[in-house]
Amino acid sequence: MMRKILYILAGALALLIVVVAGLVVLVEPDDYRAQIAERASSALGREVQLDGPLSLRLWPRIALDIRSLSVANPAGFAEAPALVEVGQASVSVAVWPLLRGELDIGQLRLRDATVTLVTAPDGNSNLEGLLAEPDSDAVSEPAPDLEGLSLAGLELENVALQILDLGTDEVVHARIDEMTLGAFEPAVLAPLSVRASLLDQDNEEQLALSLQGGLRVARDASRIDLEDARSEFAMGAAGLDGQASGSGSINLGGEVAMLELRDFAAGLDLDDRSVTLEASETLTIRLGDPASAEIAGLELAVNGQPLAVAGGFSLGDPPTAELTVAGEALDLRPWLSAPEQSGEDKTSSPAAASDYSALIGPRLNFGLALDRLTLSDDLILRGVDAQATLVDGVLTLEPVEAQGLSGRFSGRVTVDFNAAPPEVRMNPQLTGIDVQQLVRLLSPSAPLRGLGEMDLELRFQGTSAAEILASLDGEGRFSLNEGALLGVDLKRLIDEEITTSRLSRIQQAFGGETPFENLSGRIQADAGVLSLPGLRLEAEGFDLSGGGQMDLAAGDIAYQLELALGQALSQRLPRALARATDGVIPLTIAGPISRPMVRVDLAAIAEGAVQRELQDRLFDRLRPDEEAQSETAPDGEPEQEAQAESPGRTSDLLLRALRERRERDQLPPEEPPES
Repeated sequence: MMRKILYILAGALALLIVVVAGLVVLVEPDDYRAQIAERASSALGREVQLDGPLSLRLWPRIALDIRSLSVANPAGFAEAPALVEVGQASVSVAVWPLLRGELDIGQLRLRDATVTLVTAPDGNSNLEGLLAEPDSDAVSEPAPDLEGLSLAGLELENVALQILDLGTDEVVHARIDEMTLGAFEPAVLAPLSVRASLLDQDNEEQLALSLQGGLRVARDASRIDLEDARSEFAMGAAGLDGQASGSGSINLGGEVAMLELRDFAAGLDLDDRSVTLEASETLTIRLGDPASAEIAGLELAVNGQPLAVAGGFSLGDPPTAELTVAGEALDLRPWLSAPEQSGEDKTSSPAAASDYSALIGPRLNFGLALDRLTLSDDLILRGVDAQATLVDGVLTLEPVEAQGLSGRFSGRVTVDFNAAPPEVRMNPQLTGIDVQQLVRLLSPSAPLRGLGEMDLELRFQGTSAAEILASLDGEGRFSLNEGALLGVDLKRLIDEEITTSRLSRIQQAFGGETPFENLSGRIQADAGVLSLPGLRLEAEGFDLSGGGQMDLAAGDIAYQLELALGQALSQRLPRALARATDGVIPLTIAGPISRPMVRVDLAAIAEGAVQRELQDRLFDRLRPDEEAQSETAPDGEPEQEAQAESPGRTSDLLLRALRERRERDQLPPEEPPES
């Protein structure tokens, strides 16, 4: 591509020289427009049209001004824009140096010009055949010799380059808004200043660039140097500003052109985020097909945090890279936080609005080694070691090893950037993890505290906590040790209510927490709601089992549990309750995570009590009468006293519980049996 662009520039210069030579003889250029165009067409191998006025001055310099010039495409590109279109061009040549075989060009000006490079679906280009083809028997062309060439200066204004691919309909628009080059001689540094733009297909500016430095071209044109260059650029649509500095050289003398960057440094700024890149060694890029490079001594800094980068890349189809990134610390909080939104934008998703198309094509393979990686205020990973690949827009990290949340993280993570917003799949194995810290990544309130193990398979989309919760799906298992169930104090419930009061009063919030020795179960996530089947809690003096749900987005919980009292606590139960429950109390715990409501499920107790009562009465009828009469109540109480307490309280409990069950099930009450 670089050689083709040089050919275009050389062709344009040859065109001007041919026209000037013709006008030396033809003093009235407007009278000989057709002949001039014909000679120029023969020299370029393209049809040249001169539609505007021509002006010529012969002394003391031959000065030519051309308006409205165009160079057509070869056959097969009739639908494409012309190869070259020029609104105005002017040049002057000193007479006496020209007679000595030297080319002393005055100020060269070019305005309102467009060069269009077109590639057809079959791969042919409109540059093929440009300039006269050499004879096959001719000796190879000698190397260019710029000795004796001098240029007083160069001015370009509104000069555009378009690159069209008719096979893919891809279009690249670049425009030189303004360019000035000082007095130029071969092998001599000339001051250079450029303002340029990169446009989209609708000619909207995407990138604005300014550059200052010094330009030097070798006498044989085999090397082009840009010394002490400084540039600034801005991407207005993305709110991105940047700058770069250094020196560079393009070596055209070998089989493959080489680009060398020396003392290179670049930086990007976006609000409170910044990225800088600095090369301590010369960066060499092969400008072959494709362009490629080996990277060493490259330092990447993210918000001032240095990272060492090494490896290589190739700008083929698709682009590929193999890199290693290592450093002490990387804080990504400014990059992962959602931007502020206002007005109508508040209803849109930041993740969905982000453009990840640049990640769809490249193929990357890189390793990441960090002492500390900060993802949020509550998620700081240490000793991060991961291998990552990016293929067809899917980023895969496997294996991933890190320490965080008071424990150890290992597993596999994939991010599919083809989805909008990106879809994340995780298969983490967590060891010694603080579950309270883990839950607080998604919700301000955590229903549990404890350390333990988790083996999960999760899926979600988005980057914010709200987006993740709304789309969270998956399943897994967990086991926590020496923790607490937060928001409810079951020990207080047992001490103050179950063992001392009537059960109908137990429908209140107790607050506090319930310490446990172990809590285990399964997790099932569906659209952000966590189901906990097979839940089992082991605490001092009692156990819990059952299941429930946690809606972290709403901040609510709902558990259906059985409280199994140990022997010591069972002995403290009122006799009627002990007889009705056998030490197992069904509970419903529901409401806000921080302070849920606790209720004893009387209907469940009643069902169990009815079954036991029927079994006991059937057993009593089968026993001898004298054995039944001599039976005494527990704790040595007379049978009469025990019957005075137990049957009455038990029957009241049963009738009340059954009445509540009927009302809840909307069934008509049964008539009491006739005595």
